Amino acid sequence: MKLLLEPIDVGCRNNTPYVICWRGGAYDVESVLDSWSSRGPWWGKDELRDYILLMTTSGVMEIYRSNLHGWMLSRMFD
Repeated sequence: MKLLLEPIDVGCRNNTPYVICWRGGAYDVESVLDSWSSRGPWWGKDELRDYILLMTTSGVMEIYRSNLHGWMLSRMFD
């Protein structure tokens, strides 16, 4: 597992990701494995994060959408 916390672009259909664009590559989403929300103070600011665990063509990715930072790639699993 790698902790990344990097901004990404996400293509969605009906609020469900279908492609992740990161570091010049595009990774198709094969399935949504789980989703959850977290709210709390992150570095002194109230932040809402909606997490999604995805199976992609590059493996399992954990992404989230933040009310402060937009879409982020949180972790990739080896």
